[in-house]
Amino acid sequence: MENTQNKPAPQFQRKTILIKKHLQYRYMALIFASVLLAFIVVGLDILWTVSKVVNEHPMMQPLLEEMSAMMPLFGIKIVMYMIMVLIVSAVVSHRMAGPIFKFEKSCATVAEGDLTHRVYLRQGDQLTELQDHFNNMTGAVNEAVKEYEAFRQAAAAAGMQDKAEELRKKVAEIMPKFKV
Repeated sequence: MENTQNKPAPQFQRKTILIKKHLQYRYMALIFASVLLAFIVVGLDILWTVSKVVNEHPMMQPLLEEMSAMMPLFGIKIVMYMIMVLIVSAVVSHRMAGPIFKFEKSCATVAEGDLTHRVYLRQGDQLTELQDHFNNMTGAVNEAVKEYEAFRQAAAAAGMQDKAEELRKKVAEIMPKFKV
């Protein structure tokens, strides 16, 4: 079996952030909703705590009024934080969606019969262990196909053309377009 660890991975750069839009939008929405919910919970907790303190100590009423006056600024800050969360979630989701997209394309290539195809992810991408397993798997399948081809040719040379042709047809049904 071919060792994929020794081969240098080809260098490439993705030019777009949104590779698998549906997956990334769902991921970004999940992160956005989680952070927004956290802001709401913390904001309501602070509001409840301050109102409780003001109710128990009426002399702190000016503090509550001052905080109320700052609410628009607080709202603008929350919007800015949420925009930052969206940007960070887009970058983080890109690190997942890019490899998933690459694996989908690679699976299609292998399914079309190119058993020499290998997956190379960028440094920093997720799923690098899956990359290694995928490359080892396709390497093993490629070696098995090479052994089959050698056996079929040996069988044909030994005068067992019928058996070799039957085996070729059986493999062609399973993998109609394989490349050795």
